[in-house]
Amino acid sequence: MIRGILLALLFGPALALAQAPDFIEFESGQVRPLAMSADGSRLFAVNTPNNALEIFSLTASGLTLTARVPVGLEPVPVAVRDASEVWVVNHLSDSVSVVSLSGTPHVTRTILVGDEPRDIVFAGTNNYAFITTAH
Repeated sequence: MIRGILLALLFGPALALAQAPDFIEFESGQVRPLAMSADGSRLFAVNTPNNALEIFSLTASGLTLTARVPVGLEPVPVAVRDASEVWVVNHLSDSVSVVSLSGTPHVTRTILVGDEPRDIVFAGTNNYAFITTAH
């Protein structure tokens, strides 16, 4: 009996701290959440909790939000392909959203790429896309 009381006194506070919180926040870790246009006039940022790409205008006076484009679930990196297109990798959707910058920015294609994609780079004269996935 005394042993049980001693254990409760010793480990009771630790057990109280180990209880589950009322709210658990879970988001995928961002890989490259920011990218800038080649001419330096726009900044692209993934908004992971809102499943969106946010586009800002860069001026001498600062940043101005110009567009918010819904993409897939848990976007983690953004990469500029050229002056008219950016690609966003969606970690939980297992996809890449191709965002056109012509007119009002919008998703033109969604490419399914495999389990848990994390990053994307463009390379070569044909601008090939290389995407890392879990499997």
